[in-house]
Amino acid sequence: MVSPMQPPTDALAPPHLLNWSSVARTRWQRLIEQARALYHHPERQQTVGRGKSLGLLFFNPSLRTRTSLEVAAARLGAQVSTLQPGRGTWDMSWAQGAVMDGAAAEHVEDAIAVLGQYYDALGVRLFASGTDLEADRTDARMQQIAQASPVPIINLESAWYHPCQALADAATITDHFDGSPAGRRVVVTWAYHPKALPMAVPNSALLAAARLGCEVTVARPASHALHASVMEEARQSAAHHGATVRETSDLGAAMEGAEIVYAKSWGGLQRYTDPAREAAQREAHRDWIISSERMARTRNGQFMHCLPVRRNVVVEDAVLDGPASLHLRQAGYRLSAQQALLHELWTP
Repeated sequence: MVSPMQPPTDALAPPHLLNWSSVARTRWQRLIEQARALYHHPERQQTVGRGKSLGLLFFNPSLRTRTSLEVAAARLGAQVSTLQPGRGTWDMSWAQGAVMDGAAAEHVEDAIAVLGQYYDALGVRLFASGTDLEADRTDARMQQIAQASPVPIINLESAWYHPCQALADAATITDHFDGSPAGRRVVVTWAYHPKALPMAVPNSALLAAARLGCEVTVARPASHALHASVMEEARQSAAHHGATVRETSDLGAAMEGAEIVYAKSWGGLQRYTDPAREAAQREAHRDWIISSERMARTRNGQFMHCLPVRRNVVVEDAVLDGPASLHLRQAGYRLSAQQALLHELWTP
């Protein structure tokens, strides 16, 4: 697990997990298989976390990420503390050279440096700004935290990536296809949402499917294309594994023959320059909902979503509650994936 600015490696120095792009395929595959083993045999308790401590900082809300990490750490014998800056801890300033005469009482770099003396690893969750594309695209705040930390940082969702979700997604897809996901047809599709949500999950879902060697289609209105850099990285990764990535604005055509339909809402890039226009473009596509009729066009396709999901906005009840949905297994994999990550981090 390494910094995203370093080439792929199997070493653990420095051991930050900020995204999967620079983690060696051997380690990626090992973690997927370990997550699968733990999912099917949760009774296998480990003790590598004894004497270890994990600090979790949630600058944004969480249900699955927070609880799965808390339980995963406990299963390994580690002590866990969960902090919500601004709620029980001080408000924090992020700016370099800040004159801190406002509401923020503590600088984030001081807080991270201190917490790094108390904990053996820190998990951090912070969402995209939605206003500064360059800062979000480069994951500036997560990079700032990683540089300030003397201990490993685990990205629990940042502006641009969600590696914990991606590992659970990859394990879910691999498990569904009995360990052989390469060549399977995966659709990562935009869905309508009343808010302009971040791109971290769709970015990571796309990159994970491409790295598995799946044939991936990204379905989205033209106004809501993912960033060109993410698409290019996904294409290169897929090509390395003998697969392809394509884009389309025709949701119906994308569904034809799909074996996995991964739905996720995200805001268009216009949100950074013209939020009102992005909102209007989003509203014009309220019909982008995953329905039973659309699922009927797949090849025994299974529905996936990271949750939380807005029922009958993103996906119809009939799909979510029917036999062709993997969303609960996918959520269950969050626990085993997190346990696999911590086990890897703390194994001598």
